Amino acid sequence: MQLTSSELATIVSGELIGDGSIILTGVNGLSDARENEISFLGNLKYLQEALKTGAGIIFIANDIDISKFKNKNIIRVLNPKYAYSIVLGIIEKERIDAIKAVGTHNSAFIANGVKLGKDVYVGQNVIIEIGAEIGDDTKIFPNVYIGRNVKIGNRCIIYPNVVIREDTLVRNRVIIHPGVVIGGDGFGFIHTNGKIQKIPQIGRVEIDSDVEIGANTTVDRATVDATRIGSGTKIDNLVQIAHNVQIGKNCIIVAQVGISGSTKLGDNVTIGGQSGLAGHLKIGDNVIIASQSGISRDIKDNECVGGNPVASISQSLKIRVLTRKLPEMYRDLKRIKKSLG
Repeated sequence: MQLTSSELATIVSGELIGDGSIILTGVNGLSDARENEISFLGNLKYLQEALKTGAGIIFIANDIDISKFKNKNIIRVLNPKYAYSIVLGIIEKERIDAIKAVGTHNSAFIANGVKLGKDVYVGQNVIIEIGAEIGDDTKIFPNVYIGRNVKIGNRCIIYPNVVIREDTLVRNRVIIHPGVVIGGDGFGFIHTNGKIQKIPQIGRVEIDSDVEIGANTTVDRATVDATRIGSGTKIDNLVQIAHNVQIGKNCIIVAQVGISGSTKLGDNVTIGGQSGLAGHLKIGDNVIIASQSGISRDIKDNECVGGNPVASISQSLKIRVLTRKLPEMYRDLKRIKKSLG
């Protein structure tokens, strides 16, 4: 990346105060940034670091008093963090584009009849089985396995050591991070005649456009039909999504969440880290679930819940506060019982 500070202000729709000719080539945190780097002030508790930073440009919010930023070059924007993310996006695109569309590495195996779009990158030791289709500008990094009849859309990024099993559908602009397994068998078993019998998992996984799936997350295939992830949903590392789960659009699922089989999430759901959802539940639109919650009942639209057992977030916080006081309450109860004989 190489931009002048004036060009940068135009890109982020901000107001430049200072030198418009600074050449900017990177980004960094406030403490470590240098004169050719961009940083941002997203929280006023870091104000002193911002005033001392060596950054060539600092993004600050429109409502911050600029009189303290003497001798600093700043760009005022509506949302500094968002402006910073635009710059990160420019750098990320350059990094990805630097991987040239060289076709298929000679160590990769591509079965007869596989359809590859334009400018597809296929790295070392990739395996693509019969019937698969890969869209234009998709990049498949080394050691990826793509099973039979998998369909992957345009401009996807499949990072190393991903497994995408048979019949999976991945639409456009999906990012799948290292170690993800998509289409593994759902955990389906039945007790019969004193034994545990496997229920065959013959369904598939469907992932809509603009989804991102973090490292070492697993998305199980359905028993029948499909496990589905809606467009725009972002999934963190180490998440378990079980068979037949249905996830709506623009959901955020944080690390170490587990969603049990056949549970349905609406649109714009946020689930905090280390939460667990039981099976066959219905979670409505715009629901927020706090971290480390245990969800064992349906949640209606627009609810904000937490805790285990689950309660409204305000009730859950009260319970947590009272829990800390249990030893004191127990001592008081013993004294009361003793005084009453």
